[in-house]
Amino acid sequence: MKRRNYLFYLRYILAAMGVVCLIAAFGMLGQHMQQSAVSRLSQIPSEVKHKVLVLSSYEPTYFTFEDQEIGLKEGLYPNGIEFDTVYMNTKKFGTAQDIETFHDYFKDRFLRDKTYEGVLIGDDDALKFALRYQTELFNGMPLVFYGINDLQLAKEASRNPMAAGFYEKDYLQETMETATKSLPDRKTLVALHDESAAGTADMNIFYSLADKYPDYTFIDIDSSTLSQEELIRSLQNLPKNSILFYMTCYNDKYGNSYSMLNRTRTIVNNVTVPIFRNYSGGRDAGVLGGTFMDFEVQTKNAAQIMCDVLNHDVEISEYSLILDTPSRNEYNYPLVMEYGISIDNLPKNTIYIDRPTTFFDNYSEILPVALLMISSMVLFIAAMYAALKNEKKVNEALRDSKEEIENSRYKLQYQAQHDEFLDIFNRRAMVEYLNDNVTMNQVYSIIMLDIDGFKDVNENYGHEAGDKILKTIADHLQSFCHSNGMTLGRYGGDEFLIYCPSERLDENSKKICDLKKLFSQSFTSNGINIVLSASMGISNSDGLSYPEQHIINAEIAMYEAKERGRGMIFVYADVMKDKVNNEEKIKTQFIKAIEKDGFYMKYQPKVSAKAKELVGFEALIRMKDGSYEPNLFIPVVEKSGWITRLGRHVTLMVVKQLSEWMAQGKKLYPVSINFSSKQIHDIGYVSFLKELLDIYDVDPKYLQIEITESLLLENSIQTDDLFEGLKRLGIKTLLDDFGTGYSSLAYLIYVPVDDIKLDKSLVDAYLIDGKDSFIEDVIKLVHDMGKTITIEGVEYEWQYEKLRKYGADTIQGYYFSKPLEPDAAISFEVQK
Repeated sequence: MKRRNYLFYLRYILAAMGVVCLIAAFGMLGQHMQQSAVSRLSQIPSEVKHKVLVLSSYEPTYFTFEDQEIGLKEGLYPNGIEFDTVYMNTKKFGTAQDIETFHDYFKDRFLRDKTYEGVLIGDDDALKFALRYQTELFNGMPLVFYGINDLQLAKEASRNPMAAGFYEKDYLQETMETATKSLPDRKTLVALHDESAAGTADMNIFYSLADKYPDYTFIDIDSSTLSQEELIRSLQNLPKNSILFYMTCYNDKYGNSYSMLNRTRTIVNNVTVPIFRNYSGGRDAGVLGGTFMDFEVQTKNAAQIMCDVLNHDVEISEYSLILDTPSRNEYNYPLVMEYGISIDNLPKNTIYIDRPTTFFDNYSEILPVALLMISSMVLFIAAMYAALKNEKKVNEALRDSKEEIENSRYKLQYQAQHDEFLDIFNRRAMVEYLNDNVTMNQVYSIIMLDIDGFKDVNENYGHEAGDKILKTIADHLQSFCHSNGMTLGRYGGDEFLIYCPSERLDENSKKICDLKKLFSQSFTSNGINIVLSASMGISNSDGLSYPEQHIINAEIAMYEAKERGRGMIFVYADVMKDKVNNEEKIKTQFIKAIEKDGFYMKYQPKVSAKAKELVGFEALIRMKDGSYEPNLFIPVVEKSGWITRLGRHVTLMVVKQLSEWMAQGKKLYPVSINFSSKQIHDIGYVSFLKELLDIYDVDPKYLQIEITESLLLENSIQTDDLFEGLKRLGIKTLLDDFGTGYSSLAYLIYVPVDDIKLDKSLVDAYLIDGKDSFIEDVIKLVHDMGKTITIEGVEYEWQYEKLRKYGADTIQGYYFSKPLEPDAAISFEVQK
């Protein structure tokens, strides 16, 4: 009886203890969830009290911007302040003209949004811009800056009564102390830098420390004076006893700017010595480690100053320049072990990348909860020892929970590697697959496939229909690749990456032909049949390049295929590399010419066919040094997205020339300017043109715009706006090169052009006996539509006489004159 009472009370005691343990476990779990919820809520303002502007010198993918944005959110959002970010991207567009263009764009946007109450400024170029235009754009607003490399600039800004902020401290000295202490046998210290503001500052600090290390040899490598190939050779020839300090070094001697990831890959792949870095980034890609400024903390502190000014009416002038920001020490643990560095020689608060974790490291937060829950479970099982059925149910519940966790883990792993929508490898997983499974000496092909004109599907039928078709295409490609032993991944948008092992393919290979046949059928969505084509680029293994290089080669080949038309296939070859290199040279020469007045204009006379009198000119751009003809540099400019800049430059030169002729008392004639179809995205061109004509007091009737058929076929809102804007200004439009494109006379009935320019190719092909009636008919048709016609490429008298007889309005060609210098052009007289 007593034993039975003892067991009776023991059961309740054990059950009570189990309840206590369970309550404690849920309490700890609830606290952890509450902390997570608070962390998530801190990412958005609970109540918006103010709105500020963030002006950044960078662009969103710059390697420090993610940390800076986190700091801004942590500092602003909990205090009821939201922000918008404007990116200057001065690393790519940092010339004076670029800054002026950004100013015009920014001024227009800023004046239309007067809700900002303050400005947070990131990096030197943004601060210079804000100080330069403070009165015009930010008058009366508090300016808080951060990440400034130029100490004098930071001091100058801090003396401004409406500005305060932070200097970006360089932790090269701390990094060097750790490096020399950890690797005492390496006596050569090498600094890798460029000639940017940050790179020059790094180099100066580096040599200023030489006196502290009399037993060491100090040398530097300036990437701004080297090409990519020269830099690689310098890295490969580093002394074996050296330490490399990887600083700011993103520019080369051709003005190219490389990303941090690209530059890190180049450095890591070509050095055999330890690499230290006094900036964030690269530790997970082969950089040993170093000390650097905590960007997240500095931007959070900058945000706090703005909060004090806006929320608590603190005067910004009360803040002095802050020169010190907490640092972070990060080191790659496997490399620390590889170089035999003792952990004791590294800073105590070091964060280790890729350090093997213990069970406690992985489960330290949840382990107490798990132990409490297990304890309560054991206590409950002991208390209910006699209830066998309940014990079985508890075991089954535990088993189900374990399976659910395991299934969730596999699901998360699958989702991380696959495109969520198309259910195939995503870009990162595809690249990792190739790096992990393919070696240089294997035989294989990489195919880059892009669906031609897919954006038109989205625009014409809607994104829902486009998504369905893209999913259908992906399913077909996946089935094809699976049956042919190939691997498929989504590279981005409507681009696919395909790996074909064990063979080198070309445009006539069976697999390529079969792959092309996939697009010979129509694709159906919502009852609509759509026929598509695909352009493909192929790169074959050569035993010399890594898979990532072949991905790049395949992409280059794919773009070459697209340039040749829809549904084309192109195999990468060294000649394409030469083409890419030549394009880079043209880009460099173009930038140099447009920034240093390296262009001039020639003017080819246009002559009245009937009266044989001068009636106008066509403006033709040339490079002063004659390094490249227009037919070479203009396609590269269009491809690079710089045609808007060139188009405005040409317009400015022509309007100024008309103004100069007018000032000289010369008789003016209309001058036509070529307008590329790629310029259609310059939505402010008409306003720019009107402003130029007003400034130089030139009558719009003396300016004409020559367009191409491809622009007419766009038939978009932008083209309509362009024609309407030119019509309002009173500027005539001419259709250039008629006969080289679609050349449909039907659509000329409704397009708003005033003059048709017949291309030289039609003159050569049809202005001959037996075929010349075609030219006469074209002229009559153009006249019947109420338009005039200009004939280009006329070189012989008999051609002129025939065209005059057929009723042509205007003649242009070498028969009358080649393109002339401005003085010769305005004085030109037709020889009768």
